[in-house]
Amino acid sequence: MDELKTQDRENTMREIYSILEGGLQREMHKSEYKLVSEWISGFNMEERATILNMLKELTNKHIRID
Repeated sequence: MDELKTQDRENTMREIYSILEGGLQREMHKSEYKLVSEWISGFNMEERATILNMLKELTNKHIRID
């Protein structure tokens, strides 16, 4: 069970990094990865999913405006 939680967290983190890099249109620096990881680490699975969905909405809205 812990293995599934760890895998879900890693998948969510990768997706969040991807969305941020896509929105920024550049690769993130190691310090930025660390900052985001520390920020997200305190969230439970539901909270991570909410943040992920919010980032997707923000990115989609940004793309439509451009």
